[in-house]
Amino acid sequence: VKPTVVLKSSSDNMDGSDSTTSLPASVSSSEQAYSDISSAARRGHDVGGFDPLKDKIPTKRETANVGNPQTAVKTENMNIEKVLAELQAIQAQGPKKYCILGTRHCSLLHQQIVELLAYALVLSGNHVYTSGAQGTNAAAIRGALRAIKPHLLTVVLPQSMSKQTPESQELLQDVTNVVTMPQNDGMPLDMASRICNSHLLNQTDHLISIAFHE
Repeated sequence: VKPTVVLKSSSDNMDGSDSTTSLPASVSSSEQAYSDISSAARRGHDVGGFDPLKDKIPTKRETANVGNPQTAVKTENMNIEKVLAELQAIQAQGPKKYCILGTRHCSLLHQQIVELLAYALVLSGNHVYTSGAQGTNAAAIRGALRAIKPHLLTVVLPQSMSKQTPESQELLQDVTNVVTMPQNDGMPLDMASRICNSHLLNQTDHLISIAFHE
């Protein structure tokens, strides 16, 4: 008498009898075993929906292309045409709220560029936010004031007006929307400035930052 191997379904048949399939133990080839499992799957046995004759298991792992982290990314040189194209793209989005912040150590040429930028933004209907320090921020205030749209310029000071320099106080006399933070008068200026900058970023859509480097 030859021993048999029994395949049993995980669930009984509708008539209550067990569904079994008997195979001779002498059948040992992998092809015959695959054929029997595939046949069981077609008869409704629970084999996870996998057909070994049709579903091929990949034997090689695809290598992810993550690039070389040691290779510096080459950037294109900026020119006036590209800058104008980016400004045109900004204008195509409609009026926005722009925060202009930057270094106090700003050359006359850079101050003129910032002033022209703020003037163009306000003239085209955008709202400019900045603070009261000299350099970049003062240039942004002057440029925005030139557009003669005072409702589109807001200056937020890190402390009270009396804490500002005489030059800043004189410039701010022409600004309609000035927000002061007298609750920060007892803090060091750098800490009060961080609070002020966080408030500015929460109020605006875009940030234009001017950094200083030698």
